[in-house]
Amino acid sequence: MVILLGVLAAISLPSLLGQIAKARQAEARAALGLINRAQQGYRYEKGTFATLSELALEAATISLTFYAISEVETPAPNAFGAAYRANALAPFDDDIKNYAGAAGQTAAGAYTGIVCEDETPLEDNVSTSNSAGVLACVNGVKIN
Repeated sequence: MVILLGVLAAISLPSLLGQIAKARQAEARAALGLINRAQQGYRYEKGTFATLSELALEAATISLTFYAISEVETPAPNAFGAAYRANALAPFDDDIKNYAGAAGQTAAGAYTGIVCEDETPLEDNVSTSNSAGVLACVNGVKIN
């Protein structure tokens, strides 16, 4: 009986650890999605995209449990878009993936948003590109 329980535990432990990582990563996905939606509203009202402090969002002003949200400083938020990153905090930085997000508006007036994730937890190079409001992932995978 004890051997059977040991075998079952050995089989299920990797699956459990994978599910824990996915749950932690959901924090970054939700925060970047929230920021994308807030950016679109801000752009509609003000005519330009905002810095995180200008958004005055809870997600922009508090530190999250597993991630730190930061702005991508170059280029600064403008009429075509804004970009930000969610970097895993220590001691989770080798266990969960980093994310990047951006919001934009095309010349035709369509609002766009993107969230990208690193391919593995050991990478730290995910980012976004913005070509006149058309967003894409750089060194990462688009997840929305």
